[in-house]
Amino acid sequence: MAFLELLWNVSVPILVTCLAGALFARYQKVDTSSLAAVALYLLAPALILSALPTANLHGSHALQIVLFTASITAFCWLSALAAGRIFRLDRASSRSLMLTTIFSNSKNYGLPVLLLAYGTQGFSLGTLYVILQIILVNTLGVSIAAGGRDRQGGWRTLFRTPLLYASALGLVLCAFHQPLPGGLATAAKLLGDAYAAVVLLVLGIQLGRTQWTAARRKDVWIGVALRVVVTPIASKLLLWALGIHGLLASVLFVEASMPAAVNTVALASRFHTAEEQTSMVVTITTALSFVYLPLIIAMGAR
Repeated sequence: MAFLELLWNVSVPILVTCLAGALFARYQKVDTSSLAAVALYLLAPALILSALPTANLHGSHALQIVLFTASITAFCWLSALAAGRIFRLDRASSRSLMLTTIFSNSKNYGLPVLLLAYGTQGFSLGTLYVILQIILVNTLGVSIAAGGRDRQGGWRTLFRTPLLYASALGLVLCAFHQPLPGGLATAAKLLGDAYAAVVLLVLGIQLGRTQWTAARRKDVWIGVALRVVVTPIASKLLLWALGIHGLLASVLFVEASMPAAVNTVALASRFHTAEEQTSMVVTITTALSFVYLPLIIAMGAR
């Protein structure tokens, strides 16, 4: 019963939104690069300014979440870099592999899963991890994606992205427990709420253009293996090494083990970094999640 509820309340909305984008792209010409730019440079900063000032970042859990996030990000980055060299992938494919390995779908998919599996307490614990992931995907992620086209372009783009400065402002407001003024807070929430829908539509449009023969490509299945198999194992070992136990460990394990983030499709589209490969890895890992997520949730409780 819980599995069917998870499927209906979480997975189906994601698939329907992606399908809407794919169907729309069949009858209308859509510039996904412009849509991705709106998501990355307008909607994502608004989401940060909406979420960070009111986030509860106090307590002993905060340091553990930051340490785990830094550790799993470093591991995923290094493992993707190593895999790219071992299998002799080109630069764009290697950058795509980094994006889909480092970043999980912790917000659009992960938070509803936490709410269903662990209730409001688990949902609250997952919020800080999600905020850190949003900051990373729009700073480190932008740097990686842009660097696939230009070695120095990643850092130049990083310091030009509004998300970096929105995050800094959000953290200052959070430290002083000062939310945005009423009208600005409403505007930020209005824009931020559109973020998930836009990136899912971009994913659907890209999938509608994807040649499914790409599913046979080596680089796609390397990405799938890193996200679905290697990352959950590494997450479990890191939680043990960092001494994180109980509900927090379960929450972090589930969040880190989610499918590849749909945000990576927006990044790949914006910077033309192996778009087909990125879309296929996101699609396949999301489809597989219908089967492996109940197992991940069960393992997280151990």
